[in-house]
Amino acid sequence: MPLAGSFPARFPLLEKGPPMTDPVLTRRGFLGTLAAGAAVSLAGCGSGPSSESSDPGELTTIVIWDRAGAHAKARQEFFRVWNEREGKSRGIAVRYEPQATDKYEEIVRLGFQTKRAPDLFHSPSAQLGAFVAAGWVRPLPDLVGKAVLDKAAPYHQKNSELVWGGVPYAVPTTAFTNRMVINVDLFEKAGLDPGAPPATFSEVRRAAAAITKAGGGDAFGMLIPIKATGFRQWSVDIPLMAGDAALAQFGLFNAATQTYESAKYAPLLELYRAMITDKTAYPGAATLAADVAINAFGKGEAGMYITSSAIVSSLADLSSKVKAIAAPLPVPDGQKLVRSPMNAGYPYAISSTSQNPEKAAAVFEVMVGDAVQQALAAKAAPPLNGAVWDSAVIKDNALLQQFRPGELDRQWPKTPGGLLQVDGESVDQTVEKLLLDPSAALEPALSGLQQRMQAAYDAAVQRGDVDPQEFRA
Repeated sequence: MPLAGSFPARFPLLEKGPPMTDPVLTRRGFLGTLAAGAAVSLAGCGSGPSSESSDPGELTTIVIWDRAGAHAKARQEFFRVWNEREGKSRGIAVRYEPQATDKYEEIVRLGFQTKRAPDLFHSPSAQLGAFVAAGWVRPLPDLVGKAVLDKAAPYHQKNSELVWGGVPYAVPTTAFTNRMVINVDLFEKAGLDPGAPPATFSEVRRAAAAITKAGGGDAFGMLIPIKATGFRQWSVDIPLMAGDAALAQFGLFNAATQTYESAKYAPLLELYRAMITDKTAYPGAATLAADVAINAFGKGEAGMYITSSAIVSSLADLSSKVKAIAAPLPVPDGQKLVRSPMNAGYPYAISSTSQNPEKAAAVFEVMVGDAVQQALAAKAAPPLNGAVWDSAVIKDNALLQQFRPGELDRQWPKTPGGLLQVDGESVDQTVEKLLLDPSAALEPALSGLQQRMQAAYDAAVQRGDVDPQEFRA
C-alpha cells in the first residue's frame, strides 16, 4: 500500500524543504496509475476516524478536515445544523474538524501516515498531485454523481491542478479571482480618477507616487507584502500572467514551448523595487505579512493592493469603512490584459482510506453544493455557482460582485515547478533576494534561475519523472 512511513523522505514537497521528485511521479508509474483510476483499496491499511455501525439505528461518522478560519467557522455551523435536520435521516453524523492553518499540510501528512486520516479533506490545489501520487485520494468519477462533476467542469480542464492523468480528484468551492483593489478616497485626494485606474506598471508607479505625496506620511501608494504566504504566487506571478497568456506560475513556464521564461520576471521586480526604494510602497515591505497588509488597507493607509477576492471577507471582518473598488490587474508596459488568472479554491477530496466511501461521497456532494456556498457567501466568500452570485445574500455586495468571474477570469494552469528538484536557489528565494537587494543585477540572476529550472525540467522529462502532456491545455 502507498502509505509508507518513509513518506517525508520520498515526498519533500510536503516538507518545508526543497521541491519534490519521486519515482511514483512518472509517465510509467504515477500517470499510468492515475489513468487506471488509482482506485486504491485500503481496507487492509488500518482504521480511520470514521466508523460504520452494524446497528441500523446508529449513525456513521464522517470526518472532515479543513483549514481553520472564518470560512471554516461557517462550514462548521452549517454541518451542525445539517446533522440535526438531514444527517440523521441519511444515517450520517458529520464531524467537522478545522486544523491549524500554518501546519495544515503537515497535519494531513501525519494523519495518513498514522492511519488516522479523515474521510474528506481540504486538499490544497498545489499539493494535490503529491497527494494523488501517495494514494491518499480517490478518483471522483468512481463515487461522485455526474451532475456534481458537470458543474465543476470549467475547473476540470486537462491542465487543471485538480486533474491528474485526465481524472478529476477534487472539486473547488470558491472563486478566488484577482484584481487590483484601490482606495477611492486616496485616489481622489491625489488627483487621480478611480474610474480610470492604472493599467500598466509605469502607471501604477506614477499613481503610487501621487498617493504617497498626498498622504503626507499617513498613506502610501502600494502594498507589497513580501512575507505574505504565497507572495510570489499571488503578487508576482499573477500580474505577469495577466499580460502573457502563455505563462504558468512557479518560474514562468511556457507549456506550449516546454521552456521556462523566468527572465520575464524583470518588469514586475523593477516596479516593486522602484516603489520600495522611493518609499511609495507601504513601509516595511521586507517584513510585511498578509494580515498586516490587509489591516493597513482596511484602515485607509494604502491606495493599491493586488490581491484576490478573499480580501472582501477580510475587510468585512475588520468592519472596514474604506471605500474600495476592484480594478483590472495591471500588466507590463507594452502589453494588454489578456486574462485574469484565478484559482478555483478550497478544493475538497475523498480520502482513499475512508471505510465508508459511499457515505463520504454523499457528504462530499453536500460540501461542494450550493447550500454550503450560500453559507459561505453570507460571510462574503466568493462562490463558484452563478445562482449563488445572484442570490439575495450577496447580490448587493458591490465590492464582492466586482470580483465575480467574468470573460477574462480563467483558472490558472498547473505547473511542473513544484515537481522538480532544482539545484541552488528556489524561485521564491531568487525573487525575494532581488526585491530586498535593489543593487543586485536582475538579468544574470533571472538568467541563472531560468537555466536552473530548465535543466531540472529537461532532466525530469528525460528520466520519465514528468509527463509534458500533463501541463498542456
